[in-house]
Amino acid sequence: MDILIKNISTLIQDAYHILNNKDILIEGNKIKKVGTILPEDLPAHCKIVEANGKVVMPGLIDAHTHLYQSMLRGCRDDLTLVPWCEKVTFPFVDMVYKERREKGNTMIGYYWSMLSSIEMIHNGITCCIDMDLSLDNIFKAWQDIGMRGIAAITVANRWIPKEFCSDDDSIKTGIEKYIKEWHQGSSDNGLIQVFIAPSTLFCCTPELMEWLVEKTEEYDLGFQIHISETKWENNDALKEFKTTPLEYLEKMNLLRRPISAAHCIYLTDKEIDIAAERGVVPVYNPKSNMKLSNGVAPIVKMLEKGVTVALGTDGPASNDQLDMFEEMRVGALLQKVFHKDPGAISAQEIFKMATENGAKAARIDAGTIKEGKLADLIILDLNKVHSAPVNNVIQNIVYCAKDSNVETTIINGRIIMEKGKILTIDEESLTREGIKKGEEILKEINFDKA
Repeated sequence: MDILIKNISTLIQDAYHILNNKDILIEGNKIKKVGTILPEDLPAHCKIVEANGKVVMPGLIDAHTHLYQSMLRGCRDDLTLVPWCEKVTFPFVDMVYKERREKGNTMIGYYWSMLSSIEMIHNGITCCIDMDLSLDNIFKAWQDIGMRGIAAITVANRWIPKEFCSDDDSIKTGIEKYIKEWHQGSSDNGLIQVFIAPSTLFCCTPELMEWLVEKTEEYDLGFQIHISETKWENNDALKEFKTTPLEYLEKMNLLRRPISAAHCIYLTDKEIDIAAERGVVPVYNPKSNMKLSNGVAPIVKMLEKGVTVALGTDGPASNDQLDMFEEMRVGALLQKVFHKDPGAISAQEIFKMATENGAKAARIDAGTIKEGKLADLIILDLNKVHSAPVNNVIQNIVYCAKDSNVETTIINGRIIMEKGKILTIDEESLTREGIKKGEEILKEINFDKA
């Protein structure tokens, strides 16, 4: 059904363009018209959504996350990245693969994907790039709820525990399978894309990295990788490759395809120039970087060099939320205090990272509200005690907004949540089942071991 959003008090087209008292007509999965829409202009069977007193804005885009970690909240806040992986994520991944290997059971992937999607939709997130384990049920959950999901198939053939590693031929066969079965293409009406995602340089051999880039060329896929998340990673690259991670990718001609690079905390000035020249999209993950004490990404310097920076939550075990409002707020405040300059980064800049720049990382024609764009948008009520009165709407959203402000979430031209209620699934029962499944698998893991 086509949708008319009527009498919008404040329409945020993008971070720098705001309209008042306008309408939006959505036909199919695209924004057909922005302006004053007369009754005679309406298609038949058009649903009318009243937005008087409300704010309409582009849907938020979580440009880097690991949804399986929704089963791992609250685990170990005293570890840096490598020991945290060894003591938190690896034991869980081992249990998941054991269930698949011994029982053929992959439903846990459905439940973590469903729990995460419910949380994201309530938080106004309309699309995510999910570096996840390879389970078909992850995609099925997105289909059932109506989430725009990008499955960045995580690849590793070294460094991680041997029981998680497959031989290269099996890795390649699995990647081809997921592409052919699930990738719908950024221009299709579907919701699901497949990206290729080598976890890090130290997790993949150079030969496998080259093959992965070739596959992105063959199928026109997106590509995401963790880059310079820790000093340890940079030192490891210097030891093995005699250069830092992003510069190594450039020297090996692996940046010939567009990539998004999660974290980028320790990029050198030369690498920032490379990112600007090659169109690399760094993904800023401030809360995760803070919790794991990894460091502060040089976002201000990147912006000064014209680099397109996106924003992500990272996984909900190192964050521990899938909340892009809070990510915007914390991300801006962290840069201000780090530089000891309240003008170091503006609300408009961080808002753009969470919307328009996120769409570039996701390779989707969204992130702004303009005619012809994908109809991925949200309706907010800022008339709440924590977010009003509204002085500057972008600043009020960045520094004050919460999930309780999100009334309606529209993804691909379909109303997924209306007046705070998800319409596509039985949220209460699926949440209850998902939590129960997570508890069952976690009771066998002792995360508190030294």
